[in-house]
Amino acid sequence: MSPGDFILAHRHHPVAGLISLAQKRRFHGPDEVYAHWSHCAVVESSGRLIEAESNGIVRSPISKYREDEYHLVRMDGELDASGRERAAEYARTRVGEGFGYLDLFSLSIYCLVGQRVRLVHGDHEICSSFVVRSLQHAGLLKELDPALTLPADLAKRFDVRES
Repeated sequence: MSPGDFILAHRHHPVAGLISLAQKRRFHGPDEVYAHWSHCAVVESSGRLIEAESNGIVRSPISKYREDEYHLVRMDGELDASGRERAAEYARTRVGEGFGYLDLFSLSIYCLVGQRVRLVHGDHEICSSFVVRSLQHAGLLKELDPALTLPADLAKRFDVRES
């Protein structure tokens, strides 16, 4: 586990279930396995994550996910040491910012009716937009729109399937 890596998590609470269900509206057939993942977070250092939670962007220990299923996505071969540091540094600068409730609402519309709506508050992010922006600061995922990216999109991009 190194800075710039990230995790995809399948959490066991009602909101996570709703996220997975909504993702299945976009990811069906053979791609449905990617909808399993309902959350993601950036690795800051060994054993430490930075993630967008309902109370904002916070630091968390990886042990928080002991009861949940998670998959570590290693950026070996994708990022050099400098890129890893840029991703982790972006994540560190965001700690304390708010959660992207408008982003979440926009993604809900996108998942339910297929209409791309971009309602965002500049300093607030949801978990997947946060991970995408961190990796974009490292030079990856320039093709993705952070405001319209779901954990399932990241799972598909890095081929992380349901265990």
